[in-house]
Amino acid sequence: MVRYSKLPFRHLVSLYDVHITHTPMILAKEFSRSAAARAGDFSTSAAERGAFWMSEGCASLSGKKRRRLVRGALIAQFAASDPKHMADATELIAPWVDGVDLNCGCPQSWAYSEHVGSWLLRNPDRVRDIVRATKDRVGWAFPVSVKIRIDEKLEKTEQLVQTAIHAGASHITVHGRNRHQASTQPVNLPGISFAVEAAKGEVPVVANGDAWSLPEVVKIRNETGAQGVMSARGLLANPALFSGYTSTPPSAIAQFVDISLNYGGLPFALFHRHVAYMLEDRFERAEKTYFNVLTSHAGVLDFLERRGLELGG
Repeated sequence: MVRYSKLPFRHLVSLYDVHITHTPMILAKEFSRSAAARAGDFSTSAAERGAFWMSEGCASLSGKKRRRLVRGALIAQFAASDPKHMADATELIAPWVDGVDLNCGCPQSWAYSEHVGSWLLRNPDRVRDIVRATKDRVGWAFPVSVKIRIDEKLEKTEQLVQTAIHAGASHITVHGRNRHQASTQPVNLPGISFAVEAAKGEVPVVANGDAWSLPEVVKIRNETGAQGVMSARGLLANPALFSGYTSTPPSAIAQFVDISLNYGGLPFALFHRHVAYMLEDRFERAEKTYFNVLTSHAGVLDFLERRGLELGG
Protein backbone atom coordinates (compact mmCIF):
# COMPACT_ATOMS: atom_id res chain seq x y z
CA MET A 1 0.00 0.00 0.00
CA VAL A 2 1.48 3.30 -1.04
CA ARG A 3 1.78 5.50 2.09
CA TYR A 4 -0.57 3.64 4.40
CA SER A 5 1.30 0.64 5.84
CA LYS A 6 3.68 2.58 8.03
CA LEU A 7 4.80 1.43 11.47
CA PRO A 8 1.72 2.27 13.60
CA PHE A 9 -0.67 0.50 11.21
CA ARG A 10 1.63 -2.52 10.82
CA HIS A 11 1.84 -2.80 14.60
CA LEU A 12 -1.95 -2.59 14.86
CA VAL A 13 -2.71 -5.36 12.36
CA SER A 14 -0.08 -7.62 13.93
CA LEU A 15 -2.30 -7.61 17.03
CA TYR A 16 -5.10 -9.12 14.94
CA ASP A 17 -3.54 -12.21 13.34
CA VAL A 18 -1.68 -10.65 10.42
CA HIS A 19 1.42 -12.80 10.10
CA ILE A 20 3.38 -10.89 7.46
CA THR A 21 3.36 -7.11 7.07
CA HIS A 22 4.82 -4.95 4.31
CA THR A 23 6.16 -1.43 4.31
CA PRO A 24 4.71 1.05 1.85
CA MET A 25 6.32 0.83 -1.59
CA ILE A 26 9.72 2.53 -1.33
CA LEU A 27 11.71 3.83 -4.30
CA ALA A 28 14.97 1.87 -4.12
CA LYS A 29 17.00 4.51 -5.97
CA GLU A 30 16.15 7.30 -3.53
CA PHE A 31 16.36 5.03 -0.48
CA SER A 32 19.86 3.87 -1.40
CA ARG A 33 21.15 7.38 -2.09
CA SER A 34 19.56 9.60 0.55
CA ALA A 35 19.67 9.40 4.33
CA ALA A 36 16.69 11.75 4.43
CA ALA A 37 14.70 9.38 2.22
CA ARG A 38 15.61 6.45 4.46
CA ALA A 39 14.50 8.34 7.56
CA GLY A 40 11.25 9.38 5.92
CA ASP A 41 10.39 6.07 4.28
CA PHE A 42 11.21 3.51 6.96
CA SER A 43 10.97 3.02 10.68
CA THR A 44 10.44 -0.10 12.74
CA SER A 45 10.16 -1.33 16.29
CA ALA A 46 10.83 -4.65 17.96
CA ALA A 47 7.26 -4.51 19.24
CA GLU A 48 5.57 -4.26 15.85
CA ARG A 49 5.79 -7.96 14.98
CA GLY A 50 3.23 -10.26 16.55
CA ALA A 51 3.75 -13.88 17.62
CA PHE A 52 1.59 -16.73 16.33
CA TRP A 53 1.06 -20.43 16.87
CA MET A 54 1.86 -22.30 13.66
CA SER A 55 0.82 -25.89 12.98
CA GLU A 56 3.53 -28.06 11.46
CA GLY A 57 2.75 -29.68 8.13
CA CYS A 58 3.21 -33.26 9.36
CA ALA A 59 1.40 -34.91 12.23
CA SER A 60 3.31 -36.44 15.13
CA LEU A 61 3.06 -40.12 16.08
CA SER A 62 0.03 -39.26 18.20
CA GLY A 63 -1.77 -38.06 15.09
CA LYS A 64 -1.79 -34.45 16.21
CA LYS A 65 -0.02 -31.69 14.33
CA ARG A 66 2.75 -30.05 16.32
CA ARG A 67 2.43 -26.34 17.02
CA ARG A 68 5.21 -23.86 17.63
CA LEU A 69 5.28 -20.18 18.39
CA VAL A 70 6.69 -18.09 15.55
CA ARG A 71 7.30 -14.39 15.20
CA GLY A 72 5.55 -12.38 12.51
CA ALA A 73 7.63 -11.13 9.60
CA LEU A 74 8.24 -7.65 8.19
CA ILE A 75 8.90 -7.25 4.47
CA ALA A 76 10.26 -4.06 2.90
CA GLN A 77 8.74 -3.51 -0.53
CA PHE A 78 10.80 -1.69 -3.13
CA ALA A 79 10.12 -0.26 -6.55
CA ALA A 80 13.21 -0.65 -8.70
CA SER A 81 14.30 -0.88 -12.30
CA ASP A 82 18.06 -0.98 -11.81
CA PRO A 83 19.50 -4.13 -10.18
CA LYS A 84 22.16 -2.11 -8.38
CA HIS A 85 19.62 0.23 -6.81
CA MET A 86 17.63 -2.73 -5.48
CA ALA A 87 20.75 -4.45 -4.18
CA ASP A 88 22.01 -1.26 -2.52
CA ALA A 89 18.67 -0.57 -0.86
CA THR A 90 18.33 -4.15 0.34
CA GLU A 91 21.81 -4.15 1.82
CA LEU A 92 20.93 -1.06 3.85
CA ILE A 93 17.58 -2.31 5.15
CA ALA A 94 18.35 -6.03 5.55
CA PRO A 95 19.38 -5.88 9.25
CA TRP A 96 15.95 -4.48 10.15
CA VAL A 97 13.56 -6.63 8.11
CA ASP A 98 12.86 -10.29 7.41
CA GLY A 99 12.91 -9.96 3.63
CA VAL A 100 12.36 -7.60 0.70
CA ASP A 101 9.79 -7.57 -2.07
CA LEU A 102 10.10 -6.29 -5.63
CA ASN A 103 6.94 -4.47 -6.68
CA CYS A 104 6.00 -5.43 -10.23
CA GLY A 105 2.37 -4.46 -9.89
CA CYS A 106 1.96 -0.74 -9.22
CA PRO A 107 -0.32 0.40 -12.07
CA GLN A 108 0.11 4.15 -11.63
CA SER A 109 1.23 6.00 -14.75
CA TRP A 110 4.19 7.68 -13.04
CA ALA A 111 5.55 4.27 -12.01
CA TYR A 112 5.19 2.87 -15.51
CA SER A 113 6.97 5.89 -17.01
CA GLU A 114 9.83 5.40 -14.52
CA HIS A 115 10.11 1.72 -15.55
CA VAL A 116 9.12 0.45 -12.12
CA GLY A 117 6.00 -1.31 -10.85
CA SER A 118 3.82 -2.78 -13.59
CA TRP A 119 6.36 -1.86 -16.28
CA LEU A 120 8.26 -4.94 -15.12
CA LEU A 121 5.36 -7.29 -15.91
CA ARG A 122 6.50 -7.65 -19.51
CA ASN A 123 10.18 -7.36 -18.78
CA PRO A 124 10.95 -10.67 -17.07
CA ASP A 125 14.66 -10.48 -17.85
CA ARG A 126 14.90 -7.27 -15.83
CA VAL A 127 13.06 -8.94 -12.95
CA ARG A 128 15.52 -11.84 -13.14
CA ASP A 129 18.50 -9.48 -13.03
CA ILE A 130 17.09 -7.51 -10.09
CA VAL A 131 16.34 -10.61 -8.02
CA ARG A 132 19.72 -12.20 -8.74
CA ALA A 133 21.68 -9.03 -8.03
CA THR A 134 19.89 -8.63 -4.72
CA LYS A 135 20.46 -12.24 -3.67
CA ASP A 136 24.10 -12.03 -4.70
CA ARG A 137 24.55 -8.93 -2.57
CA VAL A 138 22.88 -9.99 0.69
CA GLY A 139 23.10 -13.76 0.45
CA TRP A 140 20.89 -16.42 -1.05
CA ALA A 141 19.34 -17.28 2.30
CA PHE A 142 17.77 -13.82 2.55
CA PRO A 143 14.17 -13.83 1.25
CA VAL A 144 13.51 -11.77 -1.89
CA SER A 145 9.92 -12.00 -3.11
CA VAL A 146 8.12 -10.59 -6.14
CA LYS A 147 4.63 -9.07 -6.33
CA ILE A 148 2.94 -9.13 -9.73
CA ARG A 149 -0.39 -8.60 -11.47
CA ILE A 150 -1.84 -11.06 -13.91
CA ASP A 151 -1.38 -10.25 -17.58
CA GLU A 152 -4.13 -10.15 -20.18
CA LYS A 153 -2.02 -12.75 -21.95
CA LEU A 154 -1.69 -15.49 -19.37
CA GLU A 155 1.36 -16.95 -21.07
CA LYS A 156 3.15 -13.74 -20.04
CA THR A 157 2.17 -14.40 -16.43
CA GLU A 158 3.52 -17.93 -16.64
CA GLN A 159 6.79 -16.69 -18.11
CA LEU A 160 7.21 -14.05 -15.40
CA VAL A 161 6.40 -16.45 -12.57
CA GLN A 162 8.87 -19.05 -13.79
CA THR A 163 11.56 -16.46 -14.49
CA ALA A 164 11.23 -15.00 -10.99
CA ILE A 165 11.37 -18.43 -9.38
CA HIS A 166 14.44 -19.51 -11.33
CA ALA A 167 16.12 -16.21 -10.43
CA GLY A 168 15.71 -17.08 -6.75
CA ALA A 169 12.42 -15.50 -5.66
CA SER A 170 11.34 -16.87 -2.28
CA HIS A 171 7.62 -16.46 -2.98
CA ILE A 172 5.28 -14.75 -5.44
CA THR A 173 2.32 -12.52 -4.59
CA VAL A 174 -0.29 -12.27 -7.34
CA HIS A 175 -2.82 -9.45 -7.57
CA GLY A 176 -5.79 -10.73 -9.52
CA ARG A 177 -6.19 -7.80 -11.90
CA ASN A 178 -4.16 -6.62 -14.86
CA ARG A 179 -2.46 -3.25 -14.86
CA HIS A 180 -5.31 -1.56 -16.74
CA GLN A 181 -8.10 -2.70 -14.41
CA ALA A 182 -9.47 -0.49 -11.66
CA SER A 183 -10.04 -1.82 -8.16
CA THR A 184 -13.79 -1.49 -8.77
CA GLN A 185 -13.61 -4.43 -11.17
CA PRO A 186 -13.88 -7.89 -9.58
CA VAL A 187 -10.70 -9.80 -8.90
CA ASN A 188 -9.87 -12.60 -11.33
CA LEU A 189 -9.55 -15.69 -9.12
CA PRO A 190 -9.02 -18.06 -12.09
CA GLY A 191 -6.13 -15.82 -13.12
CA ILE A 192 -4.55 -16.18 -9.69
CA SER A 193 -5.15 -19.93 -9.83
CA PHE A 194 -3.32 -19.99 -13.17
CA ALA A 195 -0.33 -18.27 -11.57
CA VAL A 196 -0.39 -20.77 -8.69
CA GLU A 197 -0.25 -23.61 -11.20
CA ALA A 198 2.52 -21.83 -13.11
CA ALA A 199 4.63 -21.85 -9.94
CA LYS A 200 4.42 -25.68 -9.95
CA GLY A 201 4.75 -25.82 -6.17
CA GLU A 202 8.34 -24.55 -6.33
CA VAL A 203 7.63 -21.56 -4.06
CA PRO A 204 4.58 -20.38 -2.10
CA VAL A 205 2.10 -18.13 -3.91
CA VAL A 206 0.07 -15.47 -2.10
CA ALA A 207 -3.25 -14.29 -3.54
CA ASN A 208 -4.16 -10.60 -3.41
CA GLY A 209 -7.35 -8.73 -4.21
CA ASP A 210 -10.86 -8.32 -2.76
CA ALA A 211 -10.13 -9.91 0.63
CA TRP A 212 -12.68 -7.97 2.69
CA SER A 213 -13.59 -10.57 5.33
CA LEU A 214 -12.26 -13.80 6.81
CA PRO A 215 -14.82 -15.92 4.88
CA GLU A 216 -13.61 -14.25 1.67
CA VAL A 217 -10.02 -15.04 2.62
CA VAL A 218 -10.95 -18.71 3.01
CA LYS A 219 -12.82 -18.64 -0.30
CA ILE A 220 -9.84 -17.09 -2.10
CA ARG A 221 -7.48 -19.74 -0.74
CA ASN A 222 -9.83 -22.57 -1.61
CA GLU A 223 -10.57 -21.35 -5.14
CA THR A 224 -7.02 -20.41 -6.11
CA GLY A 225 -4.93 -22.97 -4.24
CA ALA A 226 -2.71 -20.15 -2.97
CA GLN A 227 -0.69 -20.73 0.19
CA GLY A 228 -1.55 -17.32 1.65
CA VAL A 229 -3.79 -14.30 1.18
CA MET A 230 -2.81 -10.63 1.27
CA SER A 231 -5.28 -7.86 2.03
CA ALA A 232 -4.77 -4.13 1.53
CA ARG A 233 -8.02 -2.15 1.22
CA GLY A 234 -9.82 -4.72 3.34
CA LEU A 235 -7.39 -4.18 6.21
CA LEU A 236 -7.62 -0.42 5.90
CA ALA A 237 -11.37 -0.69 6.44
CA ASN A 238 -11.08 -3.37 9.12
CA PRO A 239 -7.63 -3.99 10.64
CA ALA A 240 -9.09 -6.92 12.62
CA LEU A 241 -10.26 -8.73 9.48
CA PHE A 242 -7.99 -11.76 9.93
CA SER A 243 -9.22 -12.23 13.50
CA GLY A 244 -12.72 -12.74 12.16
CA TYR A 245 -14.26 -9.37 12.99
CA THR A 246 -16.82 -8.21 10.45
CA SER A 247 -16.06 -4.55 11.11
CA THR A 248 -13.41 -2.62 13.00
CA PRO A 249 -13.88 -3.20 16.75
CA PRO A 250 -13.68 -0.09 18.95
CA SER A 251 -10.64 -1.64 20.65
CA ALA A 252 -8.70 -1.54 17.38
CA ILE A 253 -9.44 2.15 16.87
CA ALA A 254 -8.34 2.90 20.43
CA GLN A 255 -5.18 0.83 19.95
CA PHE A 256 -4.37 2.62 16.69
CA VAL A 257 -4.72 6.01 18.37
CA ASP A 258 -2.51 4.90 21.26
CA ILE A 259 0.16 3.34 19.03
CA SER A 260 0.23 6.31 16.65
CA LEU A 261 0.60 8.89 19.39
CA ASN A 262 3.21 6.85 21.28
CA TYR A 263 5.38 6.16 18.23
CA GLY A 264 4.97 9.62 16.77
CA GLY A 265 6.11 10.50 13.28
CA LEU A 266 2.87 9.57 11.48
CA PRO A 267 1.68 12.65 9.59
CA PHE A 268 -1.72 13.87 10.69
CA ALA A 269 -3.14 13.41 7.19
CA LEU A 270 -2.37 9.67 7.33
CA PHE A 271 -3.59 9.31 10.92
CA HIS A 272 -6.83 11.08 10.00
CA ARG A 273 -7.33 8.97 6.88
CA HIS A 274 -6.73 5.69 8.75
CA VAL A 275 -9.36 6.54 11.35
CA ALA A 276 -11.78 7.60 8.61
CA TYR A 277 -11.35 4.24 6.86
CA MET A 278 -12.03 2.38 10.11
CA LEU A 279 -15.17 4.41 10.81
CA GLU A 280 -16.50 4.39 7.24
CA ASP A 281 -19.36 1.97 7.83
CA ARG A 282 -20.40 3.75 11.05
CA PHE A 283 -20.60 7.32 9.77
CA GLU A 284 -23.85 9.16 9.32
CA ARG A 285 -23.56 11.61 6.41
CA ALA A 286 -23.32 14.66 8.68
CA GLU A 287 -20.70 12.95 10.86
CA LYS A 288 -18.59 12.08 7.83
CA THR A 289 -18.70 15.65 6.58
CA TYR A 290 -17.69 16.94 10.01
CA PHE A 291 -14.91 14.38 10.48
CA ASN A 292 -13.40 15.06 7.07
CA VAL A 293 -12.69 18.70 7.91
CA LEU A 294 -10.92 18.01 11.21
CA THR A 295 -7.37 19.36 11.17
CA SER A 296 -5.72 18.13 14.38
CA HIS A 297 -5.13 15.05 16.49
CA ALA A 298 -6.99 16.79 19.32
CA GLY A 299 -10.00 17.26 17.08
CA VAL A 300 -10.03 13.57 16.14
CA LEU A 301 -9.66 12.48 19.78
CA ASP A 302 -12.50 14.76 20.82
CA PHE A 303 -14.69 13.35 18.04
CA LEU A 304 -13.99 9.77 19.11
CA GLU A 305 -14.57 10.48 22.80
CA ARG A 306 -17.90 12.16 22.04
CA ARG A 307 -18.88 8.95 20.26
CA GLY A 308 -18.16 7.05 23.46
CA LEU A 309 -14.85 5.46 22.46
CA GLU A 310 -12.65 4.67 25.44
CA LEU A 311 -9.15 5.86 24.54
CA GLY A 312 -7.43 5.03 27.78
CA GLY A 313 -4.63 7.13 29.24
